[in-house]
Amino acid sequence: MAFDKVWFSRFMKYFGYLMAAIYVGLGITLLTSDIFHGIPPALKFSFSLFFIAYGLFRLVKLITKQTQSND
Repeated sequence: MAFDKVWFSRFMKYFGYLMAAIYVGLGITLLTSDIFHGIPPALKFSFSLFFIAYGLFRLVKLITKQTQSND
């Protein structure tokens, strides 16, 4: 079976969207739930904001990359 570049690029695009959603979801879960009750609140807040911001950064990066390749 030969390496299919089209399939791989499509897979990586959807994997990127999935990872962005996972980062945002992890940040929201960390911010709103009490699952990690042993972590100090300031540290929980900092990490949750980092995960949300990083997930949104990845999402914006994917969208701009996709629109630039269509031009």
